[in-house]
Amino acid sequence: MKIFLSISILLGLLASCNTGSDPNETCDFPPGNREFTWQVDTVAIFPSTVGGVWAFGDDDAYLMGNIRFIDDPDPQFLALHWNGQEWTDEVNAENQADIAHYSNDVTGDDHFMVSVGSWSIGDEKPGLSEFDNHTKQWKGFQFQRQGALRGVWTDGKGFFMAVGDNGMVYTKDGYQADWLYSKAPTEFNFYRIEGVSKSEVYIVGYLSIPGEPVYDQLWKYTGDEWYRLYDNQNIPESILQLGSAMDPLQSGVGDVAPYRCTVTDSLELYLIANESFLLTSVDQSLNYDAINLSDLGLPLRQQGRTGLKIDLFTPNDVWIYGTRFNFYHWNGSNFQKMTIPGLPDDDQQFGSQRKMVKTKSGKVFFPTEVSSQVYVVAQGVSN
Repeated sequence: MKIFLSISILLGLLASCNTGSDPNETCDFPPGNREFTWQVDTVAIFPSTVGGVWAFGDDDAYLMGNIRFIDDPDPQFLALHWNGQEWTDEVNAENQADIAHYSNDVTGDDHFMVSVGSWSIGDEKPGLSEFDNHTKQWKGFQFQRQGALRGVWTDGKGFFMAVGDNGMVYTKDGYQADWLYSKAPTEFNFYRIEGVSKSEVYIVGYLSIPGEPVYDQLWKYTGDEWYRLYDNQNIPESILQLGSAMDPLQSGVGDVAPYRCTVTDSLELYLIANESFLLTSVDQSLNYDAINLSDLGLPLRQQGRTGLKIDLFTPNDVWIYGTRFNFYHWNGSNFQKMTIPGLPDDDQQFGSQRKMVKTKSGKVFFPTEVSSQVYVVAQGVSN
């Protein structure tokens, strides 16, 4: 297997799809925007947790979680709504009962949103909710299996896949379809999921054993077959062999983001952790070329900072988060550190970030924890 690819060849590959005018059809994307006007709103105070935000538009977004609202700390909410002016609790009590879960993750498309988590404390059981922004109706689901749902992904065409503890998987194929349960061939706890299509999905899991390091796995799921790409508990069974990144004491896989160019049928797959990589392959081959993102200028490893999350909007518009509020943006040519006014920038504080969501106009919503169980949502309007 080829593991390292020269930077010049890689950059040529990233720019190779240039055969027309539609970026989604040609893979010829402009550099991602780095200029925003930021607004930061405190939305939840201790004791709260936030599962994430989904935006249907610039003035229509929902924050999901176990929320104590900053202006009314005693009542507890499972969703807040951004109406273009403020975050409100206009999700009424009847709808709160329909939501019926504490969110860990949320995603959606132009009109349909799914939030996943758990609906009981202590003895966790998986729960999720759907929201149709056309009808303004919520629908909640409470499942009886043990554990919580940790991540959810959609292809934007009505297919949703939710994953959770002990290799738990729920799929919904069509907005009116039922949720179907299946079990992945692992006991690891799934917590990150991103995909290209419903026949190409990438899922990250972990396993915590007392007295041992936390182990990580990365799976590729085709709708029919499961492929174990990375496993630093059972290294010989791992398709990827990434040197020191296979050492559970040194690295792992914390987040994943794929992009496939339909013109060339070529894949770019980001793995984010203590050692972060960009993998490339052609068609559905499991033979990958790989480059450490440090070689492309990402400074997290040199600073001793672990990569935590990634948001890939296009191959030239990628955000990578590191510990201690280190945010870096890749625009197709270089990495640049991004400062968000109102968020810590002293390399001393630590907070848990959720996915950044971008609307069609280019506005972003970014929930983050700025102190223990105190959350804000940063909104960036494209300049």
